[in-house]
Amino acid sequence: VLASEDSRYNWHLGVDPIGVLRALLTNVRGGGIREGGSTLTQQLARSLFRDYVGTQDSAGRKLREAVVALKLESYYSKDELLLTYLNRVFLGIDLYGFEDAARFYFGKSATDLTLSEAATLAGILPAPNSFNPIQNYQLAVQYRDRVIERMRAMGTISQEEADRARRSRIEINPKAREFLQSTIAPYFYNYVFDELEFLLGEQLAREGNFIVETGLNPSLQKVAESSLKNSVENAGASAGFSQGAVVTLNSRTGEVLALVGGVDYLKSQYNRATQALRQPGSTFKIFAYAAALERGISPNKTYSCEPLSWGGQSYSGCARTSGSADMYRGLAQSENPIALRVAQDVGLDNVVGMARRLGITSPLRSAPGLVLGESEVNVLQLTGAFGVLANRGLGNRPHVIKRIIDSSDCKDRSDLKNCRVIYDYQKDAVANRQLISEGVADTMTDMLQGVVRGGTGSSAALGLGEAGKTGTTNDNKDLWFVGYIPSQQLVTGVWLGNDDNSPTGGGSANAAQLWGEYMRQVAR
Repeated sequence: VLASEDSRYNWHLGVDPIGVLRALLTNVRGGGIREGGSTLTQQLARSLFRDYVGTQDSAGRKLREAVVALKLESYYSKDELLLTYLNRVFLGIDLYGFEDAARFYFGKSATDLTLSEAATLAGILPAPNSFNPIQNYQLAVQYRDRVIERMRAMGTISQEEADRARRSRIEINPKAREFLQSTIAPYFYNYVFDELEFLLGEQLAREGNFIVETGLNPSLQKVAESSLKNSVENAGASAGFSQGAVVTLNSRTGEVLALVGGVDYLKSQYNRATQALRQPGSTFKIFAYAAALERGISPNKTYSCEPLSWGGQSYSGCARTSGSADMYRGLAQSENPIALRVAQDVGLDNVVGMARRLGITSPLRSAPGLVLGESEVNVLQLTGAFGVLANRGLGNRPHVIKRIIDSSDCKDRSDLKNCRVIYDYQKDAVANRQLISEGVADTMTDMLQGVVRGGTGSSAALGLGEAGKTGTTNDNKDLWFVGYIPSQQLVTGVWLGNDDNSPTGGGSANAAQLWGEYMRQVAR
């Protein structure tokens, strides 16, 4: 543990000036908080005296943390502090302390662990729910080997001992493997920890002792997982796509109800709903049309279907319409020249601004190709943007966490109402903001309903007033459909494709069909 977390533990008095200086330099160079510089004693101070130290990411908290650490070192021996840390530290799932973790992962007491096993547990400390050897064996080995190398460099083990430990396989307790592999909604579950770090900061999130309330709907999740798997195994076999992602939100609150980041979590933990950045194709056109409506351009205005040149790039004429088309038909038939001319009317900067306002945070290039979806997004954020339209312009950040409760601060642990609430989304400044007017959102819904009624999204038709947009990219590398049922407060995004970005033989109709089959089962 000392090799992994605090190599100068036996030298400093609770605060490590070298570590603080290194963290300060790293943060200055990185332009933000990249490294904390906290010693093991400081981590213990946060855990034992959370009320006094506080939970916010601030200089004041770091100062109080340092004061408590110095006092702890003055009252207790290094061995006493280390023992307390080893018995309290969060090691993933619901495990606190190395004894619990040793029995769970290896089926033995911590005193009986081999060097390789002990180094494995020390290695997962930075992110125990991501680095554990069941969910990511290769990463666990990598971090175990780092700990072993640090121990060798510190002289606590010999080169021979290091080599033997490094050349050992991590053998996991079968009961632990069975427990973790039976976890429902594994992609959703893992993303909870990402959001926890986003909300609380990496150091505080690592301490554990939190009760996290989410919006997961197990019934929707189960249907989403099976629908994606069936689509890939059946349509994907002939159309040449092997992966996909599905996200369903409550459009009124922004809560994530279901999140599937891939076909099989045990084979790949890469979350294609949140981690993968993919070109959205024509789904991105909604931002150009919404920006135009906001600037007072009538949806009945007609635009030429002729080919055009813009920014040194030539674009073909309409594929399904001749002469000219208004915004309704242009969006329904996904005609590129219409979307491009609408964007020329409104200006690319306003298109980017609309995308940003509706929740797209990935890099966006202000160029004509942006309108047709050349800038990459992730499924979660794009689904959230459609959710704003479904919610009549009222925006909520897509989120898996509703509330975070401090389980170490309860008057009565049997009643959560008596526990301190650290975070409540409904009290977040980003909750329930009017991002666009109701009129613009309603007109966009009208137009998107036309996509399903008689346009490119007809494969998603349910007869429930659904609205949505198809999208494909060059060589059909990305197949999209994002849509919603206004009366049901459900918005779902679907992406299909291949991890290696290879072409498929499919089309957006595959994504729309998956969306329709899934939503037919979950719509009330």
